[in-house]
Amino acid sequence: MQNIEQIPPELTLKLRQKELYPNLDLEKVKLSEDDNGIHLGLFHENRLITVVSLFITGKSLQFRKLATDSRYQKQGFGTQMIKYIINFAREEQLNKIWCNARESAEGFYSKLGFKATDEKFIKNGIPYLIMEMELD
Repeated sequence: MQNIEQIPPELTLKLRQKELYPNLDLEKVKLSEDDNGIHLGLFHENRLITVVSLFITGKSLQFRKLATDSRYQKQGFGTQMIKYIINFAREEQLNKIWCNARESAEGFYSKLGFKATDEKFIKNGIPYLIMEMELD
């Protein structure tokens, strides 16, 4: 049994660090915008296993730092979180969802309906591309 709920930004940090930036100090995985975001946690058997941070600007929603505990990856929890974000954006009457996706995750996002843009960059040695989904 799992459920998704809003969580304080501090609760995202340990999982964010463990799965995305294991070589960085906890303080370095904080985003300057964290206090202005909406942070979601997916709980499975009362354990926080997936986190993501949402930032709305105008009619656009950017999600950042999606991370699932490695012990639970490839079991559909990340997909469940993305579907939740899509429904949330529709309820909020937003018209676009986007993210800076690691190139290694392009297939994951493509399967969920995201399209790669031509925008690519490298940050901390990791190649990224911007992926987006237009909403009706």
